Amino acid sequence: MSVTQLQPPASFEPQLWLSALTTIGGGYALMSGRKLAFLVDGCDTDALAGVMGQIIGQPERQDAIKATIERRQCGEAA
Repeated sequence: MSVTQLQPPASFEPQLWLSALTTIGGGYALMSGRKLAFLVDGCDTDALAGVMGQIIGQPERQDAIKATIERRQCGEAA
């Protein structure tokens, strides 16, 4: 019988993720209803895929990003 080794989830830092998005020329906004909006016009496609690939299908990471943006909007250290 084969035993599958489970890897611990990779560490995710929402502050670093937001920094990576802005570094490639992207932007973000937290809209009403806690909906995330990403501004990606003009971003390099390969760079954008690498950044966005980290959060697609990862609701816990998306929630962490939202919480970080909310803290920044309230003037707290994020």
